Amino acid sequence: MTERARQAALESLRILDSDPEPFFDALTRAAHAMTGMPVAMISLIDGDRQWFKAHVGLEAVTETARDISFCTWTIQSDSVLEVHDAREDARFATNPTVIGPPYVRHYLGAPIRLEGGSRIGTLCLLNPEPGVATAEQREALAWLARVAAIGMEQRASLLNRIAESNRLHRQLQRSQAFLERTNTLAKVGGWELALESNALDWTRETRLIHGVPEDFDPNLGAALSFYPDTSRVELEDAIAACARDGTAIDLTVRATTLGGERSWLHIVGQRVDDAAGARLIGAIQDVTEQRSATDALAQSEARYRRLFQHSLGLICTHTLDGVITSVNPAASLSLGRPEAELLGRSLTEIIPGEKQGQLQAYLQRVRENQSDSGLMELVAEDGSRRYWAYHNVLDTEADPPYVLGHAQDITTQHLQERQLLEMAIRDPLTRAFNRRYLAELAQQQLEAWGCPVFDLDHFKEINDSLGHAHGDAVLVEFAAFLSAPLDENEVVVRLGGDEFLVFVPGATLGRLQALEADYQARAHTAPVRFSGGCAISRPPETVADTINRADMKLYERRRRERRSTPTGP
Repeated sequence: MTERARQAALESLRILDSDPEPFFDALTRAAHAMTGMPVAMISLIDGDRQWFKAHVGLEAVTETARDISFCTWTIQSDSVLEVHDAREDARFATNPTVIGPPYVRHYLGAPIRLEGGSRIGTLCLLNPEPGVATAEQREALAWLARVAAIGMEQRASLLNRIAESNRLHRQLQRSQAFLERTNTLAKVGGWELALESNALDWTRETRLIHGVPEDFDPNLGAALSFYPDTSRVELEDAIAACARDGTAIDLTVRATTLGGERSWLHIVGQRVDDAAGARLIGAIQDVTEQRSATDALAQSEARYRRLFQHSLGLICTHTLDGVITSVNPAASLSLGRPEAELLGRSLTEIIPGEKQGQLQAYLQRVRENQSDSGLMELVAEDGSRRYWAYHNVLDTEADPPYVLGHAQDITTQHLQERQLLEMAIRDPLTRAFNRRYLAELAQQQLEAWGCPVFDLDHFKEINDSLGHAHGDAVLVEFAAFLSAPLDENEVVVRLGGDEFLVFVPGATLGRLQALEADYQARAHTAPVRFSGGCAISRPPETVADTINRADMKLYERRRRERRSTPTGP
């Protein structure tokens, strides 16, 4: 893959210098949470720069020079690149970002590889401290980079479909305008046929339509000679019917001018009986341009309908009140609902109840901005949740205006992202939260909170005497023991080894005392003896400081209990 081809693949994504997007921000945060490394970025290698689509921990920086980029080395292969200590690596030891801010030491990067093989950037992490990633972290980072590539390609595909849809819409508008202009400028000729004498009279415009000079004196036979066989028979039958019983003539037939030019003519007529005698009078119009425009419009509409019906993207339209007016098969399939069932229904019927406020906010944004992009959560026929990444626009020229929606079903990616985040902040053994969860809490502006902490007594002896499998079972049971009395927002955190913490948001002294009393009352049901202590946060102390105070109370309580326990003779 040449650099020119790689650059072309990157530019085809239409993502460079675009605004931040929740999907890529979430991938970056997932990588950040998974490893704990302070800086995470989605970096795209563009010409002589690297540009950051998303980043965590590197605020106010959107791009750097390519020649000092670690990621330039990463995209040279499909493997994850790890530099344990950049000072010890000849490639990077003199790099400005190593000897100066942000003082990179540990680098971990996975190439973002498109379906065609182009490696256009990386999902990477930086740390000012040397380090070594685990095999699981390297593998997870590679998968996150793959998800980023899929997201970029689907984003580009959606933009292309929107552009094509807009092009077809503009073409339809031009066709409609063309029809209006030709109708305005159309010149209509007149004709009259005396039934007794068969004498035919044409106006000047009729002569121009047939391409004959102004002194041309027509008769019925000469007039019919301008029409090919099929059209001639059709016209003769219509004239005979009109002459016989007054059936109105209204035909559009093929014709050929005196100069050999083929055209379409619209002929109308009726029978008139008056003092001048019985005759047929009518009008004739060259509708060749209108006919061509009509054919082109029909073809355009057919192409748009095929795009609508066969697009893998999700396409639908709805009113500004949220009533669905059309939906393509792909969208119907995503929701597991027949198209006919969706038409005329309100979006409120397929959006979860707890998201109704977000729906009203979305409709308001469309009214104000005439477009909106984001993630919409819907309820499928079987009750499952579907997640659509959408970009919808308001057609203000329609009467009434309507919203044209384009979306991609990213349910699988969304669930994978949530699963990755869940894996990053959950202890795999007990399913309690882990220290990474506390690190996330530390970044938030927490109000008052409390934390009972627990330490299992003589847990090492359990592992040594009964085995680690039994010890693991004890940890799982103890986590369940701690979870039993907790309210909805209170969670168990495994700090590591045999240490646990209960996070109590908005804690009061009364609530912590109630929890301690419950645990003491049920201590005989716990799988192991334990010691505990608790503390309530004191602004502006850190999360770690509050936990340390709780630990100190635990150790003090344990010392008191051991001093008061009588020893044997």
